[in-house]
Amino acid sequence: MSKASTFQKVQGVSNLYHRGGRYYARLSIGGKPTWRSLGTDKIREAKRKLAQFFTGKPSEVAMREEPTLYQAIDQCLEFRRSRRGVSRPLSPATIKTHGELRVLARKILPDRKLSQFRDTDITNAIGACGQSASRRKQCFEVIKGAYARAVTLRQIDHNLLEGIVPDQVERKERNLPTRKQLEKVCDVMEAMFPEAGRAAALTARFLAFSGLRISEAKGVDWTHISGGKLKVRGLDGRLKTRRSRRSVHINDPLQATLDEIASVYGRKGPVLPTHKILIYLKPACDEVGVERLTHHDLRSWYCTWCLKSGIDVPTVADWLGDDPATTLRTYAQVDEEAKEEAARKLR
Repeated sequence: MSKASTFQKVQGVSNLYHRGGRYYARLSIGGKPTWRSLGTDKIREAKRKLAQFFTGKPSEVAMREEPTLYQAIDQCLEFRRSRRGVSRPLSPATIKTHGELRVLARKILPDRKLSQFRDTDITNAIGACGQSASRRKQCFEVIKGAYARAVTLRQIDHNLLEGIVPDQVERKERNLPTRKQLEKVCDVMEAMFPEAGRAAALTARFLAFSGLRISEAKGVDWTHISGGKLKVRGLDGRLKTRRSRRSVHINDPLQATLDEIASVYGRKGPVLPTHKILIYLKPACDEVGVERLTHHDLRSWYCTWCLKSGIDVPTVADWLGDDPATTLRTYAQVDEEAKEEAARKLR
């Protein structure tokens, strides 16, 4: 007798068997085993019917309404927002990103019940959406989180995306300027833009010598600077992570930048002279002949500068408000000058 014509037990589920792609319940009548068809070829539906068959009641999962994909995403994002509480609300940027991911998911996937999807339906749709690797990964994590939340609420039996790891975002290799080149970029900004160039140059120096995120730098007030330290408290108290609330020891170039800012703009209110520097920074980089810099590049420049100066990784990570692994993976860069110097050490 072929294997397809015999009843095969489903591992881990009592009295559930399958044959020829269909599921059956095993009964004992008069001491003899017999099987009754459950009328389905889907394991999830078979478990539900089996529970109802033996108890006369639907399973706990069956009694809860299974959400559609769009409903599951909405309840997942709402849970992420509400669990932070009033004291640590999500930042406007995060809320905006959630909204964009919700729109993207609705654009590439139909609104069906969660159990009606296969994992490949989701991964293939995300892979073909034409978005950046980072955005594709974010979209996948939101949908995976929607399934996980539905499992927690017992709306579905299992997360079909569990164990699937999305394509990793490739690390961005940056050709950062040397200290001398960075100073020249700032000087060129002042020369190219007589009215706003000085404020932009001082802001660029502040970001490069402090390592702060632009959102953190916007929230720095003169009252946050004392005892040789700069306290990072965020804009309106909003910070990216728990590690973001920190104190950064003020180095000599940062102190010189702060003194110049104070001499021009005074020591009251926000420290940052301006929030908009990219429109001045990019043409200055082109003029000097270095790759265009962003706020994030200035943070990477600070990390690399610290490491090249011999400061240990845990200290640099603490100043950046990140863990050591993230510091090395995301921010640290190795320039040609450092490579040449390292090669000369090999004898």
